Amino acid sequence: MNKYKRTIRNIFWIALVAVWSFLAGAYFNLGWVKDASMSYTQGFFLGGIAMWMVFIGMGIFVYRIVKKNEGADPAKSALLVVSFFTVCFLIIAWVKYDDVKRDKYMDDISEVFVLHYSDVAKEKQLVIEDLDFELELLFSYISYDLENDPKLEQLMAIKTEKELFEENKVISNLCQNALKSYNEKDSPFPKELKLLFE
Repeated sequence: MNKYKRTIRNIFWIALVAVWSFLAGAYFNLGWVKDASMSYTQGFFLGGIAMWMVFIGMGIFVYRIVKKNEGADPAKSALLVVSFFTVCFLIIAWVKYDDVKRDKYMDDISEVFVLHYSDVAKEKQLVIEDLDFELELLFSYISYDLENDPKLEQLMAIKTEKELFEENKVISNLCQNALKSYNEKDSPFPKELKLLFE
């Protein structure tokens, strides 16, 4: 292969490996490493960038070793090694892909939850101080039960807010139960909050 064709091959190969190694790192981090306090987006980009850094270092190391030993095509050797590990990490990440999808759903739905019930409060003309904060706090209270609810897969398939929060009662029931679990005097939530879920 002449030098021009080899350069074109390497450019396309590097681009392909860059995309898939980023995804491998992102999903590996989200599925196996990510701290619970880290958001989905933070975990995604942190994992992808970390994988790039590792693979760039690995590729340069292999390239220099092969070139030092007068190998015919050190770039190909480096790309083969990086490609192999990319595939390995993709397979490892795939094992926990369902967990990653669930985590992303929980991140997304928390924002939709706050927006939806803020609108409900306006419709019902309820005045609740720091409403967004109270809704975020309430969602954090129900998130464990929601994530482990046997109907979560069904909820993940729902496309509209109305069906998710009004027609389907899983989330509203969890909220009602969470609010009822406190005596009125001891509740960290304002008493008007329960009116959102009636």
